[in-house]
Amino acid sequence: MLYGGVHMKKVPNSATAHAAVVRKTRGRKPHSKTVNGLVITAISLMSVLSLVFIGTGFYILHLFDIIGSDSADDVSYVDSLPDEVDSGYEAIDDYKEIEEGAASVAEIPVRGNTKNIKNYMLIGVDSRRKNFVGLADSNIILTLDSKNKQIKLTSLLRDTLVTIPGRDRNNDGKDDYAKFNASYAYGGFDLLSKTVEQNFRLKIDQYITVNFTAFTETIDKLGGVDIYLTAAEAKWIKVGTTAKVYHLNGGKALAYARIRKLDSDFGRTDRQRKMLTAMFKKAKGMSVGTLNSILNAFLPKVDTNISANELTGFVFNSSTYFSYTMDKTFHLPPNGEYRSAPEFGLGSVLYLKDPAHAVTELHKFIYNG
Repeated sequence: MLYGGVHMKKVPNSATAHAAVVRKTRGRKPHSKTVNGLVITAISLMSVLSLVFIGTGFYILHLFDIIGSDSADDVSYVDSLPDEVDSGYEAIDDYKEIEEGAASVAEIPVRGNTKNIKNYMLIGVDSRRKNFVGLADSNIILTLDSKNKQIKLTSLLRDTLVTIPGRDRNNDGKDDYAKFNASYAYGGFDLLSKTVEQNFRLKIDQYITVNFTAFTETIDKLGGVDIYLTAAEAKWIKVGTTAKVYHLNGGKALAYARIRKLDSDFGRTDRQRKMLTAMFKKAKGMSVGTLNSILNAFLPKVDTNISANELTGFVFNSSTYFSYTMDKTFHLPPNGEYRSAPEFGLGSVLYLKDPAHAVTELHKFIYNG
């Protein structure tokens, strides 16, 4: 069967499909589903952008000593990774035009970083463990657009139906279907990045992963954030009854970022992107000393494969990034371009009606300014 032109598995019966994505808990104690990793994307963004604001390369090297640097120690994922496959990707200066009209996802070329576009994956893991193993319930592509002086945020919704490269639990020779957030639990960032490449035709090589233990503390160290709330949102987190800008401390910011039942996961990811924007604006006006304190608080909880040299590069370009805007956002699936798909037996999933069109729109957002 083809899903967006990529060879996919046949739809199994409900019981088989559900079993295909059941993962071992490996002794992790269950906790409330309302406490989710999405809110922690704010911390991962700060771990990139705050580094921009530190004034010396020597300090950045000190910080790098306390960041988890792509270590496989004490990490155990559900599955092994698939073999490397040549995607045909080649780096170029820029993508001047994103062609429309592809009949399938397979016809869309894999695109990655260019001269002016740099993409980073920000991952919030639903885990309390220090080894960053769990479902990736927050997945935001942070795009630095040096040509248009923009920082863009793209949410990949956790319940989006995808195929997992190399995962074939019933041995029929075809990739299993799963929710997107399962890819990280099965094989860490390596498998998540392969899943992004296969399903969304993006090659993203660098990432930052965090769990959700430091969010409240980080917001409080920032001195809180100012967020415009609707009347319904204000009532939900018990800060007021009218629509206006509210100053939220760490606890209220966490409550805001966790809202889902008020509307949907689309609403929640929108709130996540608003939170990131508010944190970025707040950080712009902070002193180096305050930022140092914040960084020391949450960097030990960060796992990344970004090199010390590149982190130092952020430092030397700090004045440049301060001038960037961060007001463009996107989410996949786009509004109205998905449906439920109970036939897959995976619970509530977001099935792309026209995968090729949705992926093309994603590429246009990232690369066309």
